[in-house]
Amino acid sequence: MFPGRLVLLVHCVVAASSALAVAPPPATLNDRQLLQLIEQLGDQDFRVRDRAEEQLSQQGAVALPYLRKALSHRDPEIRRRALRLIPSLEHAVLVAPRCVTLRVRNRPLLEILEEISKQTGYKIQHQGGAIVRRVVVAGAAPVPVPVVPAGANASDTFSFDFANTPFWDAIEEICQASNLSVQNSYGDDIVRLSSYGQSPGFVGRSGAFRYWATSLQLYRNVDLSQRGTPSRAETLTLNVQLAAEPRLPFLGIGQPQLELAYDNERNSLLPNMTPEEQEMKFGRVSRYYGGSYKQLNMSFSVQLNRVSEKATSIKLLRGVIPVTVLTETRPAVIADKILSASKTKTVVGDIEFTIESTKALANNQYEIKFSATNKAVNNDYSWMNNLYQRLELQDAAGNKYQQWGSNWHGGGGNSVSMTLTYNGNNGPVKPGPPQRFVYQVWSSRTHPIHFEFRDIPLP
Repeated sequence: MFPGRLVLLVHCVVAASSALAVAPPPATLNDRQLLQLIEQLGDQDFRVRDRAEEQLSQQGAVALPYLRKALSHRDPEIRRRALRLIPSLEHAVLVAPRCVTLRVRNRPLLEILEEISKQTGYKIQHQGGAIVRRVVVAGAAPVPVPVVPAGANASDTFSFDFANTPFWDAIEEICQASNLSVQNSYGDDIVRLSSYGQSPGFVGRSGAFRYWATSLQLYRNVDLSQRGTPSRAETLTLNVQLAAEPRLPFLGIGQPQLELAYDNERNSLLPNMTPEEQEMKFGRVSRYYGGSYKQLNMSFSVQLNRVSEKATSIKLLRGVIPVTVLTETRPAVIADKILSASKTKTVVGDIEFTIESTKALANNQYEIKFSATNKAVNNDYSWMNNLYQRLELQDAAGNKYQQWGSNWHGGGGNSVSMTLTYNGNNGPVKPGPPQRFVYQVWSSRTHPIHFEFRDIPLP
């Protein structure tokens, strides 16, 4: 289908910095060179030790097997430095973007997006119609099949040359060439491209995350409620949207911190507040801000201080926003025979689930009423906010029923009672009789997303 192309399934390891200025990665060292650097971690000269540590850090994922083996080295200095390097490299690998290698000439956009979906494993939709549909055949692996969505012109062809290109960079290039834009997710793991709206003008990437400016708002107020000279107030707010690769959805977001910001006259735009004052005014930093729901999009705002009305643009703005991302899921079976599991209790970690009743409804729908108590928290509702995303009804083969609604019966900070309804008619694969009720155990990690904008026009 793609003559003359080379397709590689790879992961990029890049520095967690803005895509506006990404340095080329260092050349990959061979086995002998890496082993030599490991030994240099214990050199008598501290400068040699420091240089070896820096070079190993630059190698990223390639160096990890050598560093893990070095944890049992006879030299304690080598063990110490290897132990220091491993966590940061593991984190860099975790948040690195998936990459696309693809060379096409005058091929339909649907086929191009299908190939990107195959390489990355991500679901992509265009114009509301699925580009890739997973068709499951008994005893075989899922097969991606292109689907022409309503309203799409299948004869539109494009040419691209992606060589180990990060996913969001490839999507951005495709959007610009085809006049599409990335739409917000609907709480699922689908990347949607739409002709409604245009690709943003101020966009960047930090590892596996995309960010773009959505608006810059200036608000002025004159307080006339008091006698004397009226007090004046002005706020300047930059609003930013984030998007995660589907394998690293957001669970929460913290308070943005600006590193620098100045206008085209070199005036500082940083707010005249201490970090503590910003926290009090604009919100407490919390990993749970955003409800702890799994989502591919989140937004944040940056407060600025405009000094000169003559300035016409934000010349440079740079900062970091901490986010909590979902890094791993592990299924835990609450009930292996759900239709006969009434009044049974199961403990998963700190949460005790009690199946109160199960009921078969018309049209292949099922209702499960249960309660859950988290023994590790008190007056913290975040853990229960995402229960509906983590509980699954499956048949014997693991095919999932679609959740069709939820009904909360009350609870407190550490307990909840609710009813979930599941439908077996609307998914991509019609499941068999319900068998297992499964809770997905989530592992998360906090990650700083670095962002940078240039030459944004001021209002």
